[in-house]
Amino acid sequence: MIRIRRVKCDEGKPHCARCLKFGVTCDGYETKKLKREIVAIVPKRELAIKEQSPPTLQLQSDLTFHLPGEAEDTQYFRFFRDETAYDLSGGFFDEPIWNQMILQSCHEAPCIQKIALSIAGLSRAMKANSFKEAQDPHVEYALQQYNKSLRQFRLFVSSNGPPDPRMLLMAGLLIYTFECLQGNFERGIEQIKSMMSVFKDMRSLKQLDYAHLHCKGSFEDELVSELARLDGQLLGRVYDRDIGNTTIIGIKHGHLWDPFTIPDRFIDIRTARRFLEHLQHLGRPEVVHDDKAQLVAAPKSEGPEISRGEEHVRIMRVSLAKWWSAFKPTYDFTCTPAGDDNFVPAATLRIAALATSFILQTNMTMDLSNANESWADIALLTTPRGPSMFESTATEMLDLCWKVVAHRRFVKGFVFATGIMSPLWCLLIMARKREFLVGVVELFREIVPRKEGYWNSVTCLQTAEGVLAKWDMDHAEA
Repeated sequence: MIRIRRVKCDEGKPHCARCLKFGVTCDGYETKKLKREIVAIVPKRELAIKEQSPPTLQLQSDLTFHLPGEAEDTQYFRFFRDETAYDLSGGFFDEPIWNQMILQSCHEAPCIQKIALSIAGLSRAMKANSFKEAQDPHVEYALQQYNKSLRQFRLFVSSNGPPDPRMLLMAGLLIYTFECLQGNFERGIEQIKSMMSVFKDMRSLKQLDYAHLHCKGSFEDELVSELARLDGQLLGRVYDRDIGNTTIIGIKHGHLWDPFTIPDRFIDIRTARRFLEHLQHLGRPEVVHDDKAQLVAAPKSEGPEISRGEEHVRIMRVSLAKWWSAFKPTYDFTCTPAGDDNFVPAATLRIAALATSFILQTNMTMDLSNANESWADIALLTTPRGPSMFESTATEMLDLCWKVVAHRRFVKGFVFATGIMSPLWCLLIMARKREFLVGVVELFREIVPRKEGYWNSVTCLQTAEGVLAKWDMDHAEA
C-alpha cells in the first residue's frame, strides 16, 4: 500500500485521526498499481476553508470571493492546502499565517487565490521533475495563474474604496515566494519592498516600528511577523552590499533594546521561536558596533570593568542559556514518540541556538582566535563532546542536523523559514577541522534540492566543496 499524500495517515476508517484533527479530506491509501502521482479530480463544489477553522478576516463585502469548482483549479488548491502550505512553513505548522490565514484569503480575494495556485503549480513541478522539462504542464499552469493574479491584483487595487492594506502584505509575501521558486530572488525582494512601501503609505507610517516579542496575534500582526523574519534572513546575506543595513524591506525593528524577561518555561514552540529570533537579532555581529544601540538590562557584576561590547556579549550569553533552560522541557518531549510530530521544528530551534552560541563564543566576531572559554553560562547549552566548547557545539549540531534531515517531516523542497542551512553556513566559515567541513558538505549534499528562503542547498554545496578542497590543498602543501 502507498499513500497518495506525503502526510502521515493511520489508515483509520472511514477517516484517519490526523485528517479529522486538521479538518482535511482523508485520501486514504491506494494500491501500488499507480506508478506516478495522480491527483483525483473532485466533484465540482466549493472547497470549504471552513474545515480549517481560520479566523475571520472581515474584508470588504464586495471582495468576498469563493473558489470556483473547476476541476483543475480545485486540484491545485488542494495541493496547496495539503502540501505546499506545510512545506512553506518548514515544519512550523502551528504558525497560522500558512495553514489558516493564506487559505482564508484565497476565498476572500481572487488575486491571492491566483498567486497561491501559481505557487502550487511550481511546487508540484519541483516535486515531479525539478524543472527538467522546459514545457512542464505544472509550470505552464503556474505562469498562467501568475499572470491572472497580476490582472486580478490591479482590479483589487482599483476597486471602489481603499483596498485592505493587509492584502498588500499577503500579496507581497506570496509574490516573493513565487519569484524565489523560480530563482528570481532579487526580483522577489524588490516586489516585497514595493508592497511594504505602499502598505506604510496606506497606514500613514513613515516607518513601520516593529516589536517581535509583542505580536498580538492578529492577521496583520502575523503577516508583519513573517515579513520581519524574512527581513532578518535577508540581513544575513553573505554578499550583502551594505553590511551595516538595519533593514532590507523597510522594517524598523523597534524595541530591540527594551528590557525583556525570558519565562521559566515556554508554553509552546511558537513562543520559544520568537524569543530565540529576538536574541539572534541582538546577536548579529554588527549590532554591538551600533553607536545608537542601548544595552538591554544588564545583570550587575562585581568583576572588573569591561568594555561595552564585552558586556553585551555577556548579557547575550546569559540570555541564550536561560532560553535553552526554558525550552529544554519542550524539546525533550519532542524527542519522545508522543511528541515526535513536532521534532523537526523543535530540533531546528535547537540547531539555531547552537549556531548563535558560535557567534557568542567568539565575542560576536566569528573569529575563533577571539574564543573565550571562561564564560560558564554558554556552556550550559551543550554537553562536552570534545576538547573545546566550539568542538562540542559543532559535534552536537552536526548530529542533530542528521536527525532532522532523516525525519519523515523534513521538507526537501522550498521552505520560507530559515532552517538548518544558515547554522551550517556558520560552521562552514568557522570550522578549523576537516571532519567538520566534511560533515557540512555531506549534509548539504543530502538535502539537495532544498531551499530556505534565499538559501539554496545547491549553491551552498558548491561553496562547501570549494572550502573543503582548499583545506585539503593547503594542508597537502604543508
